Amino acid sequence: MFSTKKILGTIVILFSFFYAQAQEVAGYNTNSVRPVHEYDQFYKKTLWFRINGREKQNRGFFASNNEITKIIIEAVKAGVIRPFYNDSLKDRMPFEEFKQRLSIPGVVGEGEDMSVFNNGDWDSEEHSTVPAPKPIPEYFPKDLYLLEMKEHMIFDKRKSRMMHDIQAITIKIPSELDRGGLEKSLGTFSYKELIENVFKGNPDAVWYNTENESENRNLADAFDLRLFSGMLIKYGNERDAAIVDLYGEGRAAVIASQQMLYQIIDYEQDLWEN
Repeated sequence: MFSTKKILGTIVILFSFFYAQAQEVAGYNTNSVRPVHEYDQFYKKTLWFRINGREKQNRGFFASNNEITKIIIEAVKAGVIRPFYNDSLKDRMPFEEFKQRLSIPGVVGEGEDMSVFNNGDWDSEEHSTVPAPKPIPEYFPKDLYLLEMKEHMIFDKRKSRMMHDIQAITIKIPSELDRGGLEKSLGTFSYKELIENVFKGNPDAVWYNTENESENRNLADAFDLRLFSGMLIKYGNERDAAIVDLYGEGRAAVIASQQMLYQIIDYEQDLWEN
C-alpha cells in the first residue's frame, strides 16, 4: 500500500511536470514548424492561397506519379497521417469518411463474378454464384490539382524579418469532378505533420525541376523556398469572408488580391525604413 505522503509526492511531481510542459508551450503556436513567441510578433496576418497544379510554376509539385496529392493520400492510407475537417486543425476526420470523400460518387466498380460451387465439382448443376467484391473507383491524384494553403505572415521583431508560417494544406476536389458542380474538400492536413511525417526523408516527396533534374527538391524545401505560385483568395477579416465575397468575382477579386499582397510588402518595407 502506498502511504499518503508518497501519493502526495507523486501528485506534486506530476503537477510540476505538466506545469513545465504548459509553460514551454505557452505563447507558441503548436501547429507551427518554426513557432514565433507571441511576444515577438510585431505584426501578424492570416492568408489563404489557392495553388493550381495546372499552372506552369506549380507543375513541379504534381510530377507524374509523384503528385503531392498522391504522396499525402498514400500516407493517409498507410496510417502515417490523419486529416482534419478544416484548417482550424481541431477535429480529426475518420478514415472511413476520408475514404468515402475520395471515392467517385455514383460510380460502380468493375469486377468479375466468381462461381462458388457447393461440392467443388465444376460439372455439378447445383452451385451458387457469388459476385466478387468490386473495388470502388477513387479520384486519381493527378485530377486533384487544387490545393488551398493557410499561412500566417508574422514579422518577428526578435529576428527583424517577415516569416511565412504555413499552417495547413487542404486538398480540394475540383468542381468539374462533382455532379453538382461544387468544389469540395477532400481533407485538411497540418503542415507541420506533413513536414515531420510525410515529406522529410521521403524520396518520393519530390518537387520536380523540369529545367535541371539535379536541382530537384524535397517538398518541404520547395515550400520553404516559395517555389509555388498561389493566388490570395482570403485574408483575415472580421467577417471571415473570402475576397470574392468582399469585392466580387472576376477582375475585381484579382485586383483586391494583388493589392493586399502589395500592402503587406509595403508594410514590411516601411518597417525597415523607419
